Amino acid sequence: MFYNYKDFFPVVLIAVADNNYSFVYVDIGSCGKDCDSTVFKQSTLWTSIQTNMLELPSERPLSGTEGPNVPYLFVGDEGFALNRNILRPFGESNLSVKKRV
Repeated sequence: MFYNYKDFFPVVLIAVADNNYSFVYVDIGSCGKDCDSTVFKQSTLWTSIQTNMLELPSERPLSGTEGPNVPYLFVGDEGFALNRNILRPFGESNLSVKKRV
């Protein structure tokens, strides 16, 4: 169950840290054969986001601007699907070497 397509035995860890570098959510121990997005969509964190039970702060303009209102976001890697509250950086595979630097 933990053996994956990259020929090793990972354990999936999903964690959320706040602006003080403190962990506020941790999910450890999912099978390595499962992709990150599957593990995330089965987590209590995802359920809380989808049902609005997480009680994220209300949308507001970015600091130093007058608008538009922006929702609070979680930042994930390329393994996560985009969502209203999930942001991910541009994938390096889609950027030229010059643009990566």
